[in-house]
Amino acid sequence: MVNPLSKQPLFAVDSDSLVRDFPFEVIQAQGIDWNVPIDAFLADAARAGRRYAALVYGDRSGVNQDGMTIATPPLEYVEARSGFKLMRSVSGEDYYVITSVLSQK
Repeated sequence: MVNPLSKQPLFAVDSDSLVRDFPFEVIQAQGIDWNVPIDAFLADAARAGRRYAALVYGDRSGVNQDGMTIATPPLEYVEARSGFKLMRSVSGEDYYVITSVLSQK
């Protein structure tokens, strides 16, 4: 949006600040061609049965904000690339990438 009086943007977006809000492993995983549309990237994932609790980034639905904690639907493993896991919902409609897991103590 431009201020018609000054022809200067009313706001500016610092692209570096956008990158800093995502964990490095999420940025790395986003650079991989997964050959399917990724619905969200999950960091610090903790498994509970077939579901995960995790911090979500890049949610395509727009429902969840980056960094929110979510619970996934039941997921099944598809493949691993560069240390990241591609997961698919049991319904087959959604794909998630797990970028990091919480260590179990």
